[in-house]
Amino acid sequence: MSRSESLYILQQLDSIIDSAHKRITDIDRLMADDKAQVAAEKVFQQSQTAAKGKSDALKDSELLVADQSSKIAQNQKKLYSGVVTNPKELEDLQLEANSLSKYLRVLEDKQLEAMLDLEAAQAVLDQAAAALESLISQRSEDHQELLKEKSELMEKISKAERDKDKYLSEKPQPDLEVYKTLRKASGGIAVTLMVSSSCQSCGANIPSAIEQQARSPANLAFCPTCKRILHPG
Repeated sequence: MSRSESLYILQQLDSIIDSAHKRITDIDRLMADDKAQVAAEKVFQQSQTAAKGKSDALKDSELLVADQSSKIAQNQKKLYSGVVTNPKELEDLQLEANSLSKYLRVLEDKQLEAMLDLEAAQAVLDQAAAALESLISQRSEDHQELLKEKSELMEKISKAERDKDKYLSEKPQPDLEVYKTLRKASGGIAVTLMVSSSCQSCGANIPSAIEQQARSPANLAFCPTCKRILHPG
């Protein structure tokens, strides 16, 4: 086994571990991201506040109608009780009755408007509640899937780490420190394939002298551009 092949196998194991760790980080971020739910809760709370305001307005309107109706009832009782016999007073009572009835119609129109406003606000509230419930349900399902994936990834990491430990114990790596240094400097990829005289990582053309060196089992060759170890593909 050549020096580059030995390190390339190690690279593949490390890449499996790195990729799994990166995905776990993404999963943790996705699970912590509650912006959509917070926004939906805000819309629901605003709709709830608006609906309560419309409900309170309707109650106030109903009280005004009831109070006005009570005044009319008192007026009518006094008008037709026979207690008042003075023509002038009777005329005043009749005028008052007309005025009270006219204003009652105004209040009843406002009451109807308040009822329609409440119905509209309640419809918006129901829609917001349904949207929030749906989002929470979907987020719960997504979390279950993400937790399952995370568990599988953690097992994948454990297996790759066991394989790596076994590999290193069976095949000591004299170039291990070089490999580790390159991994830190090259975004985790220390060994890359050389395919058709090109570096697979950066795409640079590999000079023939370096290519020949890379194909030699006893030597390590490095990409002149990205400095990674080249392994013939």
